[in-house]
Amino acid sequence: MNFLREKQYKDLLSQIRDPDRRSWILMNPTSIGDTTIVCAFAQAFVEQHGHAITMIIPPDHVPVAQMYPNRFLRVHTAERNLMMQIANNYLDPARFEIDVPICAHPYDLGDCRIDNLLYLYKYPGRGGITQTDMFRHLLRLPWEAKLERPTVLAEWDIEAEKIARQIGMPKGESVILFPANSSEYPQFPDFFWETVVARLNQRGLKVFCNMRGGNFRPNTMPIAGTTPIEVHIHQAPSLVNYAGRTICSASGIQFLLLLGGRFEQMTVPMPLTQAFSDHHQNGRHYHSTAFMAQYMYPELPCDMPFAEFSVPFDGAEDKLRDVAIAIADDIFDHPNCVQRMGASGQKYLEEQGDWLRRLVSPRRASVS
Repeated sequence: MNFLREKQYKDLLSQIRDPDRRSWILMNPTSIGDTTIVCAFAQAFVEQHGHAITMIIPPDHVPVAQMYPNRFLRVHTAERNLMMQIANNYLDPARFEIDVPICAHPYDLGDCRIDNLLYLYKYPGRGGITQTDMFRHLLRLPWEAKLERPTVLAEWDIEAEKIARQIGMPKGESVILFPANSSEYPQFPDFFWETVVARLNQRGLKVFCNMRGGNFRPNTMPIAGTTPIEVHIHQAPSLVNYAGRTICSASGIQFLLLLGGRFEQMTVPMPLTQAFSDHHQNGRHYHSTAFMAQYMYPELPCDMPFAEFSVPFDGAEDKLRDVAIAIADDIFDHPNCVQRMGASGQKYLEEQGDWLRRLVSPRRASVS
């Protein structure tokens, strides 16, 4: 490290470190879901390693840390590009020391080879460690370390109910769509989303479309037939709880909502090719199953009202219509409703449920 970089690094440390108390410094420069995973492991981390935690997260992720009260000594905010500069220029990925920043994400740590382990999902007999297991590994936690569910502040529920009444959201008879995401997935044609919404409306459900967040989104927003709504991170669990149902793209907000578990039904349409070919993103190679919850974090959908559908974004219109209607109608025995199968021929989540349930704290009851 040259003189100028050494000075920059020391100046940075003086800002981050607590002058009176030593702490672990965990830095997460990526998505809402990844920040949520680190926060959800905070209790297990302190139990395993002692001392307190200083979190460094993007400014818009502060509400996630607030959902884990009393888990952090301090929470600092930094822009993503600055955190990536720190990770790339100053951090030794092999160091795991108190008072030294640790990049707590496999996608950005060192040579990022650990992220490539997800590709092993292509080989069912071998599997591959889950995304949550990769974080257990990076944080040097036991494999049985438990994810803690987020706590939603009472005032956020009150705020959400006020918003819901203002926009005319029927309680328990609504659907909130979160169609955008920050990962470069292929987008569904507008026809697909419009078919889903039209069918939900036929069922008597009022549909709302979140307009916030995500770098990648459908061509037309809001989706035809929906009421546009701006959902901030801290409002999302409460509003979905009020609405009853959500249809999400595979995204960080989807992970947060699934971990929170405050919904009557969550459905995730997964953009896959008709041939189930591999996905390429940011110069990396992933199998088509790599972004499905049943593979990435199977402890979360276990025993939950949750479904994933494979949607051939490159398919013919009649195929897209068929899957869209199945999603809207909750047809969970549809061929495109993905069921990960276990070695015994049972559904994986049922076959492996005994140990999966122990990896996440009990689901909190929804607020009525």
